[in-house]
Amino acid sequence: MHIFITGGTRGIGKGLALEFLKRGHHVSFTGTSIQSIENAKKDLNGKFNAYVCDVRNYSDILKSANQAIEIFGNIDIWINNAGVDQERLNVYELSETEVKRVIDVNVLGTINGTSIAVNQMIKQGYGRIYNLEGLGSNGMVIPKTIIYGSSKRLISYFSKGCNKELKEFKSISVGTIQPGMVFTDLLMNNMNEEGMKIAKILGNDVDYVSKRIVKGILQNKKKIKILTNLMVMWRFISSPFRRK
Repeated sequence: MHIFITGGTRGIGKGLALEFLKRGHHVSFTGTSIQSIENAKKDLNGKFNAYVCDVRNYSDILKSANQAIEIFGNIDIWINNAGVDQERLNVYELSETEVKRVIDVNVLGTINGTSIAVNQMIKQGYGRIYNLEGLGSNGMVIPKTIIYGSSKRLISYFSKGCNKELKEFKSISVGTIQPGMVFTDLLMNNMNEEGMKIAKILGNDVDYVSKRIVKGILQNKKKIKILTNLMVMWRFISSPFRRK
């Protein structure tokens, strides 16, 4: 299969690329710079190609997708993974530039990617799209993450809405992925002491999460949730931190 991943140079995106390549699939991924792509390539083996792309720009994604299709053919699975965190500040302390950055990458980037993927999949007659949810998707509200959480909450609504619009296309769907707490730069940046205590209980490494996500995708699951409510409960009960 041909897998297309936005934001594939580090974190979950890179983990997914590694895992799909290990399973013999063709992978196309994007990065924000030549340097980030070159750094990622050092750890990859298999049939892959990478493209410099700013997901905030529709034309960038379209160009990357078209180039990927020229090399590997139709895209079977498209994963909108590219995303950024916000500065750990209250909403009223954030600059207009910072708010726009988070919304443009997380929301507009996902909308752009989904739109381009759907148009391509209608042409080819099949395909699956997955959008990355995150903190806020399940309704949880944590101060100083409001813009990021709001962007991810929108992804949930957006993905459900897309499926309603795609009802006539039985072989095309938009799924969601809830990776939970993953030890990536996105999580670790600006992590305070209290947050780190929680992360030690609920967090997973990229390799574990990537394997679970890829397994779910290959099983055609529409909603992939790495950290279930039962798992959360068990980890807190069994954690030494919880017992103290």
